[in-house]
Amino acid sequence: MEHLLSLKAEYLMMVGIALFWIIGYILIIYKGFKDQSCGMPLAAICANISWEFLLTFIMPFHPLQQIVTLVWFLLDCIILLQFLYYSKNVYSKRMLHVSVFTLIVIAFLLQYGMAVEFDDELGIYSAFGINLLMSILFIKLVQTKELYGQSLWIAYFKMIGTLCASILCYSLFPSSILLTMMYILIFMLDVVYIMMVYNKSITIINKSTIYKKTI
Repeated sequence: MEHLLSLKAEYLMMVGIALFWIIGYILIIYKGFKDQSCGMPLAAICANISWEFLLTFIMPFHPLQQIVTLVWFLLDCIILLQFLYYSKNVYSKRMLHVSVFTLIVIAFLLQYGMAVEFDDELGIYSAFGINLLMSILFIKLVQTKELYGQSLWIAYFKMIGTLCASILCYSLFPSSILLTMMYILIFMLDVVYIMMVYNKSITIINKSTIYKKTI
């Protein structure tokens, strides 16, 4: 493990990761209640919950990290409850519960396996794997659900929080080609996601303006 950044800069990145993702989760929850729709894809929710459970209760590596991942875990549980509640009229209750349980178990086993296989006590490889999955799924979510549960602020905080993590991890593991590829891909996809949300927002505003002029 190397340290290309100063200790102060590393702490700043850590604060950024915790703060921006917490705000992002809170905004997803708020927008979800407002739009009566879950603002995160199920696969991403299950992957997040399993990773946070692993790093909070089974493989914690620092007390402050444990507190942060616990907060993330609790916020993701609320998002999962939103998904279950707002999807109850779309899918059967049994199908929902089986799907959630199966995805969480699969995600947990894969993440634990990666931590052991790569000797990754920090859960970095699985964390960025989840982030890459989320970046893809959020783009798909905008395409299928418009902006229900989505907003520009969510997109911004998601990107900034992950960018802080990318900068910090590059400082610690600059020789990792796999991680570097994931940093770049996630950033590019997050930029695309922000552009899509922005364009959708402009379209909605224009439609609303035209509608008001016609009545």
